[in-house]
Amino acid sequence: MKYFDTIDARTIDGFDIVCAVTPEDTHPRDSFDETPEDMAEMCRKIDLGLLDWFVVRVQAYRCGVLLGESYLGGNLYNNAREFVTESGGYYDDLIFEAIGEANKTLNSLVSTVHATI
Repeated sequence: MKYFDTIDARTIDGFDIVCAVTPEDTHPRDSFDETPEDMAEMCRKIDLGLLDWFVVRVQAYRCGVLLGESYLGGNLYNNAREFVTESGGYYDDLIFEAIGEANKTLNSLVSTVHATI
């Protein structure tokens, strides 16, 4: 099991949203079209901790119950926390996906309960 480090938490549309990161397993050369020299420098900076190479997980909870989540791998930033403020909309997209999944889960639960009543 991977350990995720929380970098942001907020409440949106009644859902508690938790954004967390974990180191990326995929090698950067499998994600970027850089020249070998640029790739070597990028990998060196990642290895030295000068750049963060990570996977993001966004989860949507209600009443402490996980109802939806979304992931995005292959993120490269000076600091993983920049993803929340400088992601060009990726963070908002992940929140939207997690809340969408959470709403589907809630609707399914409500339908199941009504079908058994």
